[in-house]
Amino acid sequence: MRTFKEFPKGKDNVCPISKTDENKECVLIAIQETIQDNIAEAGIFHLDCIELLYNKEQGVIYQKVE
Repeated sequence: MRTFKEFPKGKDNVCPISKTDENKECVLIAIQETIQDNIAEAGIFHLDCIELLYNKEQGVIYQKVE
């Protein structure tokens, strides 16, 4: 997964988890509903906001949002 050192500034660019545009390391994650021919729109997330869990039995990596 490629990460970016700076959060891109833009009118609507905010991390969906922290709801901020703080300038810190981030990652782009494809939006599942927009994938077509291996091209997709992406959400921008602060790397330190992501807390992934792995369900070995189902073979799924996910983020629990509370």
